[in-house]
Amino acid sequence: MNENSYSEYAVKVHQTAEMKAKRVAVIGLTAVSLVLSLMVFWGFLLLTAAGAVGCYLTYLSSDMEYETIFLDGTLEISAVYQKSRRKKKFQCEMKSVAGYHVGKKEDAVRLGKITKDFSSHVEGQTCCVMKVGTEKGTHVICFEPGKELEEILERRYRTLK
Repeated sequence: MNENSYSEYAVKVHQTAEMKAKRVAVIGLTAVSLVLSLMVFWGFLLLTAAGAVGCYLTYLSSDMEYETIFLDGTLEISAVYQKSRRKKKFQCEMKSVAGYHVGKKEDAVRLGKITKDFSSHVEGQTCCVMKVGTEKGTHVICFEPGKELEEILERRYRTLK
């Protein structure tokens, strides 16, 4: 294995205002449905159960990291929830990449609108925006690559820029 064919980088996702608003809305809806199920009608108990599931999912996403692994031309992005649960979010071969841009997200408009954002949502961070053709169509993804992957992209895939 080539020494420069592997890179691993993880970023902690910072909660945006939209994420916080969703969390408050789910918790509030669950609380209201619980009160209504106890006071008014037991049918609201089903809504309370659905709200409890929503609260659990928002709890999981409140402490999340995106981990980017590059190995021999394969890019894999996974979400790590609560530092214990891992779920693969995206995987592609570099031969299916039509172009990329390393820099600010806003500067990569020539690649199209970002369809999948795997960044930390922190202003001013260096992101890699890639246009990738997959079986499900063309996606424009955004992730934070780390210094090692930036160097690998510049050295091996410069022609895709």
